[in-house]
Amino acid sequence: MVALAVLAAVFLNQQVLLPLEGAGDPARQTYHANDLKHLYLGGRLLLAGEDPYPYENLRRAALEVPNPENPSAPHPDMAYLNPYVYPPFTGYLFGWLGMLSYDTAKWLWFWGSQLLLVLSLLLFINGPGGRPSLGWTCFLVASVAFSFPLFRSVTAGQLNHVLLFLLSVVFALWRNGRKGIAGAVLGFAALVKVQPAFLVLWLAWKREWTALVAALITVAVCVLGPGVIHGLGPYFAYYDVLGDMAYGSSTWSDQGASFHVDPGNIGVPALIYRLFAENPKTTPWLNLGVGAYWLCALWALGVLGLCLACCRVRRRDEDPEMELSAWVFGMLLIPSLFWDHYLALAIPAWVTLVARLSHPGVGDGLRAVVAICWVWANWWFLWFNPAHLKGLSMLYLNASLPPVLALFGMCLWQARTQERRVPSGEW
Repeated sequence: MVALAVLAAVFLNQQVLLPLEGAGDPARQTYHANDLKHLYLGGRLLLAGEDPYPYENLRRAALEVPNPENPSAPHPDMAYLNPYVYPPFTGYLFGWLGMLSYDTAKWLWFWGSQLLLVLSLLLFINGPGGRPSLGWTCFLVASVAFSFPLFRSVTAGQLNHVLLFLLSVVFALWRNGRKGIAGAVLGFAALVKVQPAFLVLWLAWKREWTALVAALITVAVCVLGPGVIHGLGPYFAYYDVLGDMAYGSSTWSDQGASFHVDPGNIGVPALIYRLFAENPKTTPWLNLGVGAYWLCALWALGVLGLCLACCRVRRRDEDPEMELSAWVFGMLLIPSLFWDHYLALAIPAWVTLVARLSHPGVGDGLRAVVAICWVWANWWFLWFNPAHLKGLSMLYLNASLPPVLALFGMCLWQARTQERRVPSGEW
């Protein structure tokens, strides 16, 4: 109990109190909610029948958000904006936030994110023995208490907590044999943000037809439902945005943005473009030109091939939750953008991996290595130093990538070689 109390205190300090420092003062606030802003504004524009993707539209919408202390002036938080990069459905889903004052929406999002994190952990509260235990609860709290990616997700007002909850629901449903509902939730998640659409491919590869059809029906209903009222034009506009997020390019590049090589982007494609291509942010070691794109394409094909190869299709010894864990890491590793705070989405995969390694026959040395990888991946690396934009220092910007690759490899190995030894509904 003492250990749990200490871990809870660390979580409270690092993930709640620290983000609240300077609250209410735009110059000092830690909870800047930069990503919530474009969700808030994008939802307002979509519900008004306007395109949320151009810079001019989002900037105009930002100027219409009043300063609570001076209603004739724009809100001070709106001075800096990120682009709206979500599918239109996300704006429709959270459009109700735009009906509230921005400050109300901002704090509702903060506490709602904390609640979703707790609910996500509760979905895994039954340990490897099939029931809660003090040791397992300590492990769950320890996994998130000191996490810098989670802190970054909270302070930026990211959508990660929503996606974390949806992915946790998918894992829990699949573990209990509710594949159809799990597929529907996965389809819903793919419309909230495009990343989980990669996991729908897993359903097809596994020939889980019931879950796949449920996912596709959910996508169709969620697209066509709002489409009856608002039309499908925003989805065609979103297609152009997806092109801007391809390898070697960035949304709002015409405004000077270079998200594909920005600090905080820890993925392999970001590393390739920082080191081997001319870009607005770093001084590359060597300019490969279009060769950098093809290196990224080979990387993507390699990760996809490993994900496909780890699956055992319709065999009694298959371990679908472990396979899904590997695919979650693949979902993060392939795209051009792998912000460090996206690691919050790997929590279900991490918990599943540890549950498998908790069974007899696994050496303590291997468990220690896996634990070190998680701590390393979630360490408080401070990315935003101009010294890291040239020379060998550029490698620091991917400091948390090696342990992520190691965890991905461990999930692949477990999925491919280990037998599922426990009944459905248990770990």
